[in-house]
Amino acid sequence: MRKSLALALVLALTGCASLPMSGPIRIGPDLAPATDSESFYYSPALPADGATAEEILAGFLAAGTAPQNDYAIAREYLEDSIKSVWNPNQELLIQSASPKVQIISDEAAIVEIEVLARIDDSGRYETLPPGTTRVLEYGFALQNGQIRLISAPDVTVVIRPVFDVVFKSYSIFFLDQSKRNLVPELRWFPATPATGTKLVNALLAGPSSWLTPFVTSAVPSGTKLSIDAVAIARRVAQVDLSAEALAAGTEDRPLIKAQLFATLSQLPNVDEVSISIERSTQDIPNSELVSLPLVARSVLALGPEGLESLTGSNLSSTSAGLAFFENRSVSLLAASSKAGSLAAATDSGVYRTGLSNPGTNAELVSSKTGLVGLEYDQQQFLWMVSQASEIQALSATGELLTVSAPWIGRQLVTGFALSPEGSRAAVLVKTGSTTRVLIAGVIRDASGAPVALAEPLVIASELASPTLISWYNPITVAILNQGTDPVTLTLATLGGTSRSIPALNQAKALVSAGAGSGPFLLTASGELSVYLGSFWSSTRDSITALTVVK
Repeated sequence: MRKSLALALVLALTGCASLPMSGPIRIGPDLAPATDSESFYYSPALPADGATAEEILAGFLAAGTAPQNDYAIAREYLEDSIKSVWNPNQELLIQSASPKVQIISDEAAIVEIEVLARIDDSGRYETLPPGTTRVLEYGFALQNGQIRLISAPDVTVVIRPVFDVVFKSYSIFFLDQSKRNLVPELRWFPATPATGTKLVNALLAGPSSWLTPFVTSAVPSGTKLSIDAVAIARRVAQVDLSAEALAAGTEDRPLIKAQLFATLSQLPNVDEVSISIERSTQDIPNSELVSLPLVARSVLALGPEGLESLTGSNLSSTSAGLAFFENRSVSLLAASSKAGSLAAATDSGVYRTGLSNPGTNAELVSSKTGLVGLEYDQQQFLWMVSQASEIQALSATGELLTVSAPWIGRQLVTGFALSPEGSRAAVLVKTGSTTRVLIAGVIRDASGAPVALAEPLVIASELASPTLISWYNPITVAILNQGTDPVTLTLATLGGTSRSIPALNQAKALVSAGAGSGPFLLTASGELSVYLGSFWSSTRDSITALTVVK
């Protein structure tokens, strides 16, 4: 019996259910028709008449691949008394190896699973240490002459390929402290007609604990869906909030709509959001945050002919600023379209000058050299980061601020990059021979000035020797790892998975333009290359420094 049960479970948990790729789509009782011809989902079998305990357990675990209609197929394997109380959305486990099964008696079984990662009830993805295991207990009983599960943990189990098909990542959008920018947090949910409801519930529940020091929400505390459903009709998501939402002021209501729209518009059938409170439709204007386009940023490179735009810019010629740069050894550049400013870290300090015509009103703003980070944020502050963990921010008016980050301590900072909206910093911190990749929130005062970096989140802990870091997009960090052979560039999604691509040796600078543009790498020899999906293409040589325009 043990051997047959173990084999059944291996088959169940390794994707034995069929995955239709053509022909008619199978529609469950409450499953809306697919919006495109390539949509599909797993269709595990219902329990067979007279099925054994082994078959019931294997079938139940296999049904964890089918989230449609709130895991209706899996519930058919349960005894009536627990059908409605079993919560498959409490936790999802992604397994890394075949399960180990132990038969306790005719009424009980234990399944031990080695787990790669887990998804909690709010859609948060957590990578687990290698070798992590979970033990799941199941109980059997007879119901009308048929064996059913009388007890089962609030867990579903899938393998990675099944997870990649059934679950999708979505950003839940909050606000930075100034309420001027949307800040995404990645969550994972099965792609079903109930996804919109899950997204809104996650938004109303608020951000994860590591984000709370530096993000906020315009949604009043305690607000819930008045009915636990988000209806979508004629491409309009209809969100009915509880009475607590009435506490939102006139200024916050468009921001609530912006958060909801940014979150729900990721669904393929949503173009608009309609908000009601206790079934009373609200006339809420759109916020400017709704209409902010996601476009590729301009990449500037400094070469022998001056400053050159690689991805589109208002610079009038490739020789812009040649006279300003030719007598200075430049290691880092930073540019802000809002401030109309360009900053350059040189061997004699940091200079700030005009972006459209470098050399105009040039001034030495800091005598510090050997910086590892030089960046503008959306509030037009120029960040200057030294290896000795000193972080300063220069305002547009010339006020120099110190940004506190006591958690850095005596560690060395070897890399620094601000997220596109400026609410998060990616930092490489080195202790001895170990370098860690950290994400820290930017805490600002009432005027928007940065005052501190919040306690960080560790990501990409598997990387042996990260040396360069950049934001690939608002939820993904690009990290050059030179401790491998060949050298790799890892794209690590915050709160999600990561992937690595081959990279170039001896790289000294890394930037990403975002919005579909590949990352750029600059080598120590001055060769500049861009990644074009499957290979690195050399675009320029004799390049000294590069940056993106913020």
